[in-house]
Amino acid sequence: MDIVSIIFRYIHIVSAVLAVGGTSFIALCLSPAMRVMDDSFRETLLDLVNRRFAVILWASIAGLVVSGAYNWVMLNPKYNEVGPLAQALIGTKVLLAFLLFGLIWARHIGLIRLALKTHLLIAVHLGAIVILLGSILRNLHLSS
Repeated sequence: MDIVSIIFRYIHIVSAVLAVGGTSFIALCLSPAMRVMDDSFRETLLDLVNRRFAVILWASIAGLVVSGAYNWVMLNPKYNEVGPLAQALIGTKVLLAFLLFGLIWARHIGLIRLALKTHLLIAVHLGAIVILLGSILRNLHLSS
């Protein structure tokens, strides 16, 4: 049993759960519920949630980048055994993940001005696609 690989896999999964799960909760539960609140309370709540979730999100992104790089290096021989399909999937997964991270960063610094709902829905969908690709990759390299 390789304890280091288990730790990095755990970090990767927990980071993805926090980032995609938290974003999904905000998009699908919190945002719709906030429509019934008065403006001053809504703004206060949104500010508090954004500040707290930003810390969780950036820590999750850091966890995903570090653990993802480790996992990629360690699993690359297995991906090579599977062949070009695995390489194409891992490349697409990494590209979409960095597109998602870039979108989050660009909105955070004000480089792009997407409405919160639009931003959250794009982030949730990209995150779900990245998770799907990771699941397919896991299945491919376990079955080879």
